[in-house]
Amino acid sequence: MKPWLLAHGFWIAFIVVAAIGVHSWIGEHDARLLAEQQIKVSEAHVEDLQKQMQLVSQQATKQVQVVTRIVHDVKTPQQAVAAIPQLTGAPLNTRVLADNPADVAVDAMALVNALGQCKQDAITLGACQATSKIQEQIILEKTTQVEALSKPKSFWKRFGNTLKLVGIGAGVGIGIGLAL
Repeated sequence: MKPWLLAHGFWIAFIVVAAIGVHSWIGEHDARLLAEQQIKVSEAHVEDLQKQMQLVSQQATKQVQVVTRIVHDVKTPQQAVAAIPQLTGAPLNTRVLADNPADVAVDAMALVNALGQCKQDAITLGACQATSKIQEQIILEKTTQVEALSKPKSFWKRFGNTLKLVGIGAGVGIGIGLAL
């Protein structure tokens, strides 16, 4: 073989191997950037969901405090009758008194206490349900992050990487062999 053919063959092999290597590196780089971008978007979404959870919890706490104040302020049956519509839309379950049919009796104190507790429980339940839905969305986002990070390379990608490494090794070996 002529020396200029060997020199040109070496450089041609070197350029081919370098092109394959650069192409492979660019593909992996783009995949890594895409994964990082997906993770950033997912983390931002998780932060928004966590803020929503805090807001739901704060709103529920405020509503429970209002209901607790209403129940605490009731001291007389008249106040209880006035407070019941604030706590529920349920009827008062009235009873006619035997001595005067125009008067109506209501077990107001027990009713107000029970309705107050029911209202608090309903508010707390609504907050828990909203928080649970948000938690499910956070778990979904975290799963998306894990999938983006742990996505295995395809067979052809691994095959190309192995071929690239073998080509580089062969090119270096040929280059050294020709130089000696």
